[in-house]
Amino acid sequence: MQICQSQRLVIRTLNDSDAPMILQLLNEKTFIENIGDKGVRDLEGALRYINDGPLAMQKALGYSLYCCQLSHSNNTIGICGLIKRDGVEYPEVGFAFLSQYCRQGFGLESLGAVVEYALSVLNLPVLQAICNPGNLASIALLQRLGFSFKSLLTLPSIEHEIKLYEKRLNG
Repeated sequence: MQICQSQRLVIRTLNDSDAPMILQLLNEKTFIENIGDKGVRDLEGALRYINDGPLAMQKALGYSLYCCQLSHSNNTIGICGLIKRDGVEYPEVGFAFLSQYCRQGFGLESLGAVVEYALSVLNLPVLQAICNPGNLASIALLQRLGFSFKSLLTLPSIEHEIKLYEKRLNG
């Protein structure tokens, strides 16, 4: 199901056909360093990740991580969307792209569309984002989208302090 689109991307719910891209993405060095090792090592694990994670969250909350697909070719290149995590008060924005599609503006483009969707369709008052302190590219992207640093945070699932950013959408 299409959620929204941007100039170059269709942003839609994930499905089982996205498992090969998810398997590749979750095992890229930058994903593991900046987001974490999800322990997905085969297509079966990727299917489990899709169904038990994003699709279950979409069904329960009405939002989730989505598939980013190039509109001109239908190639799937990464994920972006909204996540609700224990220990973080509001829904978070998140994104990750296959390495060959990084540094081409897809993060800014996709999250800009998702923020607009969160405001206009979901009517969410606040969005947050977490980021490793050393992930300067993601911090710069969040700041370009109007997110402000709120605090340092420790979550049960993450072994080190992370930065929490926030954007108020309504007011």
